[in-house]
Amino acid sequence: MIIGYGMVDIFMDGVESLKAKRSIILKILDKTRNKYPVSVSEVAMQELWQRSRIGYCVVGSDHAVVERIVEKVPDFMESLHLAQVTAVDTGLIVEKGERY
Repeated sequence: MIIGYGMVDIFMDGVESLKAKRSIILKILDKTRNKYPVSVSEVAMQELWQRSRIGYCVVGSDHAVVERIVEKVPDFMESLHLAQVTAVDTGLIVEKGERY
């Protein structure tokens, strides 16, 4: 079993309310879920108007597939042109006994 995870910090220029921010975040989350088999959620900075941290994870048995998904999600979020990705942190957790 391979677990891939990531955290993406985003900046939303011109957002002037939490309601406007929430609208953008929901679009990013929905589009990401529809494109990739990931669990995704806003995990930090909920009280800030223009910034957010989105966390995501994917579980699978194929190391290459999980790694590819983990690497593509931040680029996909950026390609939506709803927010600017300012930082990305990703990683993989491999079940004991697996070799990669």
